[in-house]
Amino acid sequence: MKKRRKMFVIIGIVVAVVIGGFFVLRPLLFGGTSITYVTKPAAYADITATVNETGVVNPVTQVMVGSEVSGTIRTLNVDFNSTVRKGQVLANLDPTTYQAAVDSAKAGITLATANEQSAVVNVGKMKAEVDMANLTVQRDEPLFTKGLIDENQIDTERTAGKTAQQDYLAAQSQVRVQQAQISVVSGQLRQSQYNLSKTVILSPFDGIVMARNVSIGQTVAASLQTPTLFTLATNLTDMQVDTSVDEADIGSLKKGESAQITVTAFPNVVFSATVQQVRINPTIVQNVVTYDAVVQVHDTTGRLLPGMTAQVTIQTAKQTHVMSVPIAAVLYRPLAASGAAASGSTALPVAGAAGSKVTVWKLVDGKPVALQVVIGLSDGRNLEITSGGIAEGDLIIVAQRRGGAAASTTGTGASGGNAASAGGNARAGGSRQGP
Repeated sequence: MKKRRKMFVIIGIVVAVVIGGFFVLRPLLFGGTSITYVTKPAAYADITATVNETGVVNPVTQVMVGSEVSGTIRTLNVDFNSTVRKGQVLANLDPTTYQAAVDSAKAGITLATANEQSAVVNVGKMKAEVDMANLTVQRDEPLFTKGLIDENQIDTERTAGKTAQQDYLAAQSQVRVQQAQISVVSGQLRQSQYNLSKTVILSPFDGIVMARNVSIGQTVAASLQTPTLFTLATNLTDMQVDTSVDEADIGSLKKGESAQITVTAFPNVVFSATVQQVRINPTIVQNVVTYDAVVQVHDTTGRLLPGMTAQVTIQTAKQTHVMSVPIAAVLYRPLAASGAAASGSTALPVAGAAGSKVTVWKLVDGKPVALQVVIGLSDGRNLEITSGGIAEGDLIIVAQRRGGAAASTTGTGASGGNAASAGGNARAGGSRQGP
């Protein structure tokens, strides 16, 4: 009898525990039916649309100074960070070979000039022989006519005249040959003098030496391509940042737009800049299309150094004192208490350019009401509303919770807005819908 009573007691305890556990765990197993909305009031704000990119800081004018001739570096007059003036000697190559070429060309001109003078003298001699031969023929022809000299003599004199004339013409040609030789050797002299002058490396402008790529005694070979000896920049106050802008953002960029630049070396300093150029030449890497936007910045302190990685923020548009809602408002979609989509919750696409229509939800008497609005600019957090019947202070739903503790309509929600209950008290352990 006692065993039977004890068994009933145990069975009763088990049933009580099961029933109690069911009611305790029911909210966790089946979820709550109460929905809590997280809202934020619509408000007037200033909205600035920006494009954020990274780039590399470079001088506006940067020139690689090379050598047009080959040779061995004899002297170096500058080093890294040296300030130079236009025409200043940066380095000298060994000029021995090129000086020898100049001396050889000068000697060639002297020889060609002497040969020309000799040819001119020879022309005069040949001219005298022609004149003498012509005079002899003219004098002996009357005698030949009278039969005083034989025919062989007059034929010999005539042949001598023709030979003298040919020798005269040949002497004139030799003069022209020597004159052309002088021109050739003169060109060689100018080329040799030019090569000799290029053994002196000069600065093309006033600037600063960014890089020195050679040392004394090093041989540079300019046979295939010009070797780079120095890299010069005009100054370090006028700098530019070359940024790769995605094709989705390039349409909003224009020359002259203001920008801001920050670098990790000076995290608390913002440098003012301007879009100098938007280049139309695309860069395509793995089907990703980007365009180069050149942003120019002027910094008299010289804090921006070549090669620094810069974060660039370009202001493309700005609206002041316009109606705005959080971007989360256009991402929100309401759910019914059962977890299914609420009736009429289908909205237009969220993404869109300025002028697109989207759906936002306004909390009216604890219930969501769909509003179709036209959007404008976005700054990444807030979105301009250009039309759609939203007034300042309207509670715009940005998220919701199904279950959980009851929230006050004036409390702070997860998105920084107000929360309003649409079903009385909520149970703990609910899930959140929304961004």
